Amino acid sequence: MADLVRRERTASQVYLEVAAAHGVEHIFGLPGTSGQEFLGTIAEQEKIRFILALHETCVVSMADGYARVSGRPTLAQVSTLPGTANSVGALYDAYRDRSPVIITSTHVDTRITGRDSHTEGRDLVELTRQFTKWSWEVPRSDRITEALHRAFKVASTPPKGPVYLSLPSNLLAEPVTGEIPETGRLHIIPRMAADPEALKEAARLLTEAKRPLIVAGSGVATSGAINELIRLAEMVAAPVVMEPRYSFLSFPTSHPLSLQIPERQVTFRLPVWGEPDLIFAVGCRLIREYRYLSEPAIKPETRCVHIEEDPWEIGKVFPVDLGIVADAKSALSSLIEICPAYLSESNGEHKAERLDCLNKAKEEAERQLQVRVREGWDETPINPARLVREMDQLLGSDLLVVNESPTTKEILMSNFRFTPGRSYFSNSSGGYLGWGLGAGIGAQLASPNRQVVACLGDGSTMFGIQGLWTLAKYRVPLLVIVFNNRAYQAVKNQFSGAEERISLAGQIGADLVGPDLNFARLAQCFGIFGQRVERPEEIGAALKRAVEEPGPAVLDVVISQKSRKD
Repeated sequence: MADLVRRERTASQVYLEVAAAHGVEHIFGLPGTSGQEFLGTIAEQEKIRFILALHETCVVSMADGYARVSGRPTLAQVSTLPGTANSVGALYDAYRDRSPVIITSTHVDTRITGRDSHTEGRDLVELTRQFTKWSWEVPRSDRITEALHRAFKVASTPPKGPVYLSLPSNLLAEPVTGEIPETGRLHIIPRMAADPEALKEAARLLTEAKRPLIVAGSGVATSGAINELIRLAEMVAAPVVMEPRYSFLSFPTSHPLSLQIPERQVTFRLPVWGEPDLIFAVGCRLIREYRYLSEPAIKPETRCVHIEEDPWEIGKVFPVDLGIVADAKSALSSLIEICPAYLSESNGEHKAERLDCLNKAKEEAERQLQVRVREGWDETPINPARLVREMDQLLGSDLLVVNESPTTKEILMSNFRFTPGRSYFSNSSGGYLGWGLGAGIGAQLASPNRQVVACLGDGSTMFGIQGLWTLAKYRVPLLVIVFNNRAYQAVKNQFSGAEERISLAGQIGADLVGPDLNFARLAQCFGIFGQRVERPEEIGAALKRAVEEPGPAVLDVVISQKSRKD
């Protein structure tokens, strides 16, 4: 095959040819009135499927969910200033979680730029720059090939992240004659091996520590290194916790070495195990603070090793004893080979003592969990832990959970057994709502043979409710479970003062009642199976019925509000 292809076609045709060459199968979009050339061109071909959404939050979050599952750059097409502005919140989520989303937006015709024309913006590139790895406006039609190739390269190069391209609408119809390089010549291998001497020092510190704690980040999952992390943790008998406010789950919660830490009041002190003398952080940002902590989560005397592909994250807030720039898979694979040389004969006895201590820590954590779970088990509104435990029993073993239910995340992670076949991701920022439904749709389209479940808060669902239309139109077989506590509970949990003051504040700015939100009825309006669950004994039958649906299904589960002390 020739390295270069040369023929004349429009810039829109070139756009689709480049996308198809990079393996794109879906484009998520809301093209607007300036996208007629783009839509006309996409209608003339069959390689790429266009998925229409009714709001740009849904467009970008669908592309985001698809990109997180596939691991490949995914295209989202929006329109001029209004479309770009509407997409910024979901772009923020993608940026925070390093999702390789490429947003392309039409812009006004260059022949009327500067005349304050319809939907004209002063600077779309500047509007998006802080939430992207690269933002640019393509100045000429013959530069579209170059721009798109670069966009795919930048989005997929570690650390991955979104890209934004502004495309003046009149350029899309212009003829282009030029060369399209083969995509294989633009491929970058995303592996960064660590310095060998630094890895030896990391192995020494890890094996000599008395109470090490492995802090795993999303980078372990996205680099395909979960099995390597399991092997290393078992080799040195160290507990594993996830970084606070993580996106991807990188260690199965069903594993005996898995423990949970609170995300809002971060502490690395574990029951029985105590304060670690070494934090071994890999593929993570280490700490993303939810609020100011009067006491540092990492004690000054605690030693720290941090392995991360982005140098910016190492020592960003807390000093480290050893910082290593490397991708998680490369580093963990090397450590598995190196560590045995540092494990002395006496380590066998030491390892047995650690495992005994960890077993006691797990028993204590389980005892505390059971106390919390038993409270209100049979009551209504439904105890969210009961809902999660019934989900755990009735949902399959090959499963992906997409979560945007911020105040029930810890309940979900504590009560749902994420075995090796069960995956999880969420939007770690949690600051821009409306991401979850679209992300679930994109994830299901990227993994059509796998069961995908979107767990959403009621407030989050309303921010992206337009996604129900896309869910219905394309009959995406996604199971949506709304954890409906009838409030912006994350907001409500911040209120302080007398109970009367808290109640009044909730009524004004957090309670979602009068009228109540009924998501089952909303789903039914779109022709989607929807059922409202209000009593605990109804959960099992409703879940079974929803799972059997050949198309999309929505369960609206009325749950109790978490105690403000949780």
